[in-house]
Amino acid sequence: MPILPIIYILVVGAILLLAYGLYLQVTRRRTILAERLETYASIEEEAARTTDDDLQKLGQLPRFLHMVFGPGYMSRVEEDLARADIPMRPTEYLLLRVVLVGLGYLVGRYVIGNVQSGLILAVAGFTGPIMFVRVHQNRRRSKFVRQLADALMLLTNSLRSGYGFLKGLELIAKEMGDPISKELNRMLREVNLGTTVDDALLNLGRRVNSQDLDIVIGAYLVQKDVGGNLTEIMEKVAETIRERLRIQGDVRVLTTQGKLSGLVVGLMPVAVAVILVMTAPDYFSSMIGPPMKNIAGYDVPMGVLMMAGAVGWQFIGFYMIYKIVSMKV
Repeated sequence: MPILPIIYILVVGAILLLAYGLYLQVTRRRTILAERLETYASIEEEAARTTDDDLQKLGQLPRFLHMVFGPGYMSRVEEDLARADIPMRPTEYLLLRVVLVGLGYLVGRYVIGNVQSGLILAVAGFTGPIMFVRVHQNRRRSKFVRQLADALMLLTNSLRSGYGFLKGLELIAKEMGDPISKELNRMLREVNLGTTVDDALLNLGRRVNSQDLDIVIGAYLVQKDVGGNLTEIMEKVAETIRERLRIQGDVRVLTTQGKLSGLVVGLMPVAVAVILVMTAPDYFSSMIGPPMKNIAGYDVPMGVLMMAGAVGWQFIGFYMIYKIVSMKV
């Protein structure tokens, strides 16, 4: 079957999904209560089951996506969006990626004027949201960690003055800014809805996904089971996190040049290849012609094998540079 009809079908499907996404956005107010229940009712298994049933009644598309990708994948997407603090549902995120694929192909095919550009922009539209979410996750995690040491010192002072642990966390949520205030408010809201403090802390650790926060949570859980002075423990943890941040900053300064060199060396051939494909589509035509090599009963152009080998060596070199300049603290 020719590839162009398949691409046209995908483009039409992307346009239809865009229209459906606009319809969902218009009717979003009707489902705002269900979204809030989805966020906070997952504390208890029965409440989560009821919320899932309500979400399935909203439309056929969410149920279809859960059937295609599986509930595990949809849960991971939802967790990634929560870590990046992006107010989107998993169905909306997946629809956005499909729409960007269709729009990228249309722009490349009919605006730039060749199929290769359309395929490149379609791939960029598919992977762009992933990179966007990853960047927001890293920025939010870094900002959270920078606030964590000061938050622990504020918690230590509140414990010394007679406040309890939860009251100290509430004080931190009021006094400090986003993202730590938003995450702590979410955790305290979970506690008010009936979950235990231990489970709420573990949920907080999964959302933030930070080793420094895991140290804090582990210290609290151990102190709760074994005993000890919580004020002194949190003060020691705060000092440890400050020292970790200082060492990480020194390592980052010393390895910046190596990381930049690896990035430039790794991306330069890719950038040159993309520019050549978009400006001179016939430049690589000789790579897909004879001579051929028979591999598993198929005639594969030698140029394609050479390009595959070059790409493989590029990934190996980029990985080696990354491992050299990456140091765990």
